[in-house]
Amino acid sequence: MLLHNLQSFLQSDTLQFGFKKNSSCAHAVFALRKVVDHYCNHGSTITICALDISKAFDRVDHCALLGLLMDRNVPKYFIDVMFRWFNCCTAAVRWGSALSVTFPIYAGVRQGGLLSPLLFSVYMDVLINRLRQSGFGCELMQQYFGCLLYADDIILMSHSINAMRMMLKICEQFAVDFDIKFNTMKSMAMRIGDRYGINCSSLTLDGCNLQYVQSLKYLGVYITANKHFRCCVKNTRMKFYRTFNAIYCKSRGSNSELVCVQLFKSYCLPFILYATEALPLSKGSVKLLDDCIKQAIVKIFKVRDNDTVDAIRQYCDLPYVGVLIENRRWQFINKLLDIKQLESLFQCAF
Repeated sequence: MLLHNLQSFLQSDTLQFGFKKNSSCAHAVFALRKVVDHYCNHGSTITICALDISKAFDRVDHCALLGLLMDRNVPKYFIDVMFRWFNCCTAAVRWGSALSVTFPIYAGVRQGGLLSPLLFSVYMDVLINRLRQSGFGCELMQQYFGCLLYADDIILMSHSINAMRMMLKICEQFAVDFDIKFNTMKSMAMRIGDRYGINCSSLTLDGCNLQYVQSLKYLGVYITANKHFRCCVKNTRMKFYRTFNAIYCKSRGSNSELVCVQLFKSYCLPFILYATEALPLSKGSVKLLDDCIKQAIVKIFKVRDNDTVDAIRQYCDLPYVGVLIENRRWQFINKLLDIKQLESLFQCAF
């Protein structure tokens, strides 16, 4: 009931893609890709910083959060409910069968709670607003895209190293003001564009230099440093084979190939198709992903002949993976028309 009545007060910035209807990891990856493509196609080299927050949900300051809710003119009764709820939060330490005395909790929102993701998004909106008002970062069709968030996964984008330094300083000040701790060991930088291979001056966060990497993982997608936006499917194939082998080992006892195929479709195929509708996959990458399906059919049905494998795939409704990706891409395009914050990206892409 509270969530329904207060939905309008807890709306997060358009650059936050998590915990929203009709928004997914694929939309965040698509936004990142199109911004990078736009600048690279015009001769710029984009600097990307992926920032990691230590214990993000557990570090939300209760007093600061209540202040942000007041700034949004949230009804008083909800503020009272949240205040009483935060005051009643306690915890204890269990060691074996022994339980310590309880102690109060002054920070954090409970992971798994219905309101927790929305409250965390309200908390992180401050960082986006500060970055947007600073003017540092990438823009596209007069809209700001210098910072993309999905929960606590933060991506900063700038076509200038100096601008990225200023953006990182804003992040440092935000961390001080709202008791956020960035994990500099897991935060990293990468460059994409014609000058991606040239050594650049260091970028610092909380006094530590960020490591320039050749591959960066964002929302499960591995992006590589290149002249244009490129992704690597090697880790996707490794995840697929681990999952398939584990499921096949358990399911082959059923003595039914169709049971194995159904489990394959439900638990293994999503690894191959994850976010592919938003990625610029090469023909070679698509073929590598299709080989995963082919090898699975060979192992399940114990056949080798290519014609037999193709016939089985047709019977089991497992077409060439390029066809599956193309179908997902058209569905994705149709959904983009309903998402206002990606309208400018859509216009640039198509």
